[in-house]
Amino acid sequence: MTDNVGYLPRLERRSEFVDYLEGHPVPAAADIEHPDAGRKLVKTYMLETAGSNQQMPDLASRFAGRVHLHRLDDTLFRVEDAGHGGQVVGLVEELDDRHPVFYTKMAVEHSDRWVRQTVDTSPWLDRLWLSSPILFELWRQVQATTPSQRYARLGFEHEARYEPIDGLDVGTDDDSADDADYETPHALTERRRSVVTLTESLSVLEEKLQRLIDSYDPLRSLVHLQMPAAGRGGHRLNYDGRATNRSDSFADHRATVRRVLALYRSVTEHAEARLWVDTTDAGQDGYKIHGSPLVIDFGEPLSEPLFNRFVELALERRTSRFRIGGFVTRRGPTKAHVVAVDRHLWQPFLLEATSQHLLAVLPHGTCGNTVHRLVTNVQRELAPTARAWLGSEPYEQAVADAASIAA
Repeated sequence: MTDNVGYLPRLERRSEFVDYLEGHPVPAAADIEHPDAGRKLVKTYMLETAGSNQQMPDLASRFAGRVHLHRLDDTLFRVEDAGHGGQVVGLVEELDDRHPVFYTKMAVEHSDRWVRQTVDTSPWLDRLWLSSPILFELWRQVQATTPSQRYARLGFEHEARYEPIDGLDVGTDDDSADDADYETPHALTERRRSVVTLTESLSVLEEKLQRLIDSYDPLRSLVHLQMPAAGRGGHRLNYDGRATNRSDSFADHRATVRRVLALYRSVTEHAEARLWVDTTDAGQDGYKIHGSPLVIDFGEPLSEPLFNRFVELALERRTSRFRIGGFVTRRGPTKAHVVAVDRHLWQPFLLEATSQHLLAVLPHGTCGNTVHRLVTNVQRELAPTARAWLGSEPYEQAVADAASIAA
């Protein structure tokens, strides 16, 4: 049955699609094949391509061959997918030259799968990775700009995905469904997992949230934030770049996405400027080396079994959310060197993994999105208390400074 997927009507103009997504009657969509789609929530998937220093193919060529982008105007495209029988699965808009976004009304299980397959098959695309420091910075902006009687929703999650489990060789597929939904050996396996959702007034959260975080480390891993809308409802941001419109205004939703992208781009470009390793000719003195390493400190040292599973499943397995390939050389019981390749843009870089930290040396041209991807997934799946540094600069400070620039 495809009538619950949530395809869009085959409209021809931006104004028609905007009216449709706002919930206004659109004569051209009156005979839409799947009328239930009008009741589904709009989801926006924020994507990363590359900075302006990269030579890239045109936008349509960055998507898989089964995906056809039909241009509606300078920046908006209707997206048709041969794998869905040529149906309109959504819209792509170039909100800026680096970050296209995908709007869709497909049910989330279909839209998540579509985006995952699209990103995984294209080195030109990656998700936006909204790390906990970025989401906490957006939360601080909410506190500063929203009346205290309004409600916000924060979601925290940490799963000890790489902890060894006695008597069961449990692999990990980062994009698999929740084991609890299936009758599999994984469903009978217990491992530490914390999922906490708080929906409360800003006044209560401002008073109590920090004390909760200080008392329970998994609450340092913020994975979604619902920002209050200008009117009713809000806009739910997820760590993997999905934003769900739970307000009554698509225009307000789009403005919120723009705001998030401005912050994200600012901190990404700052990270690139600070981290990229390069050399310049210094004449008789030889060469000068510029750049700094990215360091992610885990807080508490990993045990040897935990470290081994992390290397095997996160750094060596191609389906890992870390999206890293390459060759791993063991340098000791809890130390490994990786001649790595970032599957986004196929950029090589050097990575050192120990029981205490990850250290990455990123050559010129590596996408700064790699930084956010590493930080996000380390906090969510390995060490919620992890902290990152861009050279000597704390990652949290870089995010805060970028927020002031983007404001």
